[in-house]
Amino acid sequence: MDLSPNLLMLVVAVSFGSAIIGGMGGFGTGIILTATLTPILGIKAVVPLLALAGIIINMGRFWFYRRDVDARAVKRVLPSALVCLLGGTLVYRHLDAAPLAIVIGLVVLAALPARRWLHAHNLHLGARGLTLGGGVFGFLNGIASGMGVVLISLLLGAGLSGTAVLATDALITIAVDITRSLIFGKLDLLDSSGVVLGGVIGLASLPGSWIASRLVQRLGHKMHIAIIEILIAIGGLSILYHGIRAI
Repeated sequence: MDLSPNLLMLVVAVSFGSAIIGGMGGFGTGIILTATLTPILGIKAVVPLLALAGIIINMGRFWFYRRDVDARAVKRVLPSALVCLLGGTLVYRHLDAAPLAIVIGLVVLAALPARRWLHAHNLHLGARGLTLGGGVFGFLNGIASGMGVVLISLLLGAGLSGTAVLATDALITIAVDITRSLIFGKLDLLDSSGVVLGGVIGLASLPGSWIASRLVQRLGHKMHIAIIEILIAIGGLSILYHGIRAI
């Protein structure tokens, strides 16, 4: 991986901007970064380095909302997520780049109607639903970055709201991303240049997460969700397009 100055400048700028967006809603950062970096680095390089970057991104996010974490939701979601994460990572390892990009693009796009359906039906998930949903979230995280929309929808479906969703999402994702990074490193899917770039992404995101924490109570909920959904749709279509082109 060629870490040119132009690439690093682009990464810093996109990381900062996407952290502001993701920090306000709990999702969007990974999708924006995936859509930006996939045409440059390829999907097989992007997913492992974003797993590493996600540790730093979510540590910053968790720090700003740490007082509102829901420990019960963490205990229900995290164990099944970590178990199923391994299965998703093995699928990711054996898929070619083009089909992988297509799968990720479709998963990202499918998250939009799924979130709307949950919201429209005012569903509230119990303990079993959180455990099953955690498994789905973990499996998808093994093959894709930017699956925060799945976890956010899960937590909203369990009745969490506001900064409790953001804090709980961040803590669960930290544990998942640490595990992902260790697995990717063990499978030789994360090299030294990926570690450097992942660190740059994570550090560049911290100021954006701080700004997001200041904006989160000032932006109307409906407007924010609309912006995020537009960005997610653009990101999913971009990943899908590049996957189809690579076939």
